[in-house]
Order: sequence, then structure tokens, then C-alpha cells
Amino acid sequence: MNEQDNEKWLDELISRTINTEKPHFDSEKWKQKYPDEYKTLLSRAATGDSARQPGILKVILKSRLTKLAAAAVIIMAISFFSTRQDQPKQEQPKIVEFTQSPAEMMTAMSLTIAYRKGGIEAVEEQYNKAFKLLGPRPGSLSAEQIFAEFNGT
Repeated sequence: MNEQDNEKWLDELISRTINTEKPHFDSEKWKQKYPDEYKTLLSRAATGDSARQPGILKVILKSRLTKLAAAAVIIMAISFFSTRQDQPKQEQPKIVEFTQSPAEMMTAMSLTIAYRKGGIEAVEEQYNKAFKLLGPRPGSLSAEQIFAEFNGT
């Protein structure tokens, strides 16, 4: 006996031992054997009454209390989000300068502090304030004007 014959023999033995045919449902036999169950089945089909549970949406829509609770949740959510969006944004505090002279305004420390507080825009603003305090300088000075500044006259 080869392996293929062995398998056929085994398959035949298994199929004889257990019935491998598909079961066939005989409705007429079932009606005669279970008449009460058949009547119950027919009555449910006629009335449309099924064994399934109603959906959650139907339960919510039928109950007055759940309608009120759902409305309250929606109103609270809308009010929460509308108040969150209406809050004004916090403005950055304005830089208050306590330096008295333009020379102090242009020191490295003063410029570094200004840069840390407001970036290059704050440095430029501090420069413009110092320039306004000093005023424009003439393009050239005469010797008399230079001596007058050094001598204090």
C-alpha cells in the first residue's frame, strides 16, 4: 500500500464514522413536531414585534429627562467655549526706562536688557530715545567749537 491509498482508506473510514453530509432542514416536519413554537413565530411576524432592543437614540428621544440632560450638556459646552475665546490676550508689559542720560541708555548692559525684553525692535526703540535726547550733531565742527566743549565754555 502506498501513501495515497492509505489516505483514501483513512478518509473513507472517517466519513463512515461521522456523518459528513450537510444537514437538511425539513420545515414541514418541524411544524408538526413543534406547533406551539410555530404559532408564536407567526404571531411575531404578523405584529412586527421582534426580540431586538431599541436603539440608544430611540431611548434618548423618548425620555424627557434625557432630553433635558442632553440640552444642558450642549448649553454648558457652548458657554464654556464662547467664554474661552472672548478672553483678551495679555499684552506684554511696557519697558520702563530709568536711565537718565543717553550714554547710559547705550551701554552694553542696557542694550542687552532691552534685547532680552523685546528683541531687536526694543533695541532700536531705545536707540531712537537716546538719539532724541542727544539731538542731531553737526557734520563738522570748527576748532573754536571743539575747544569750547573741552573747556566747558
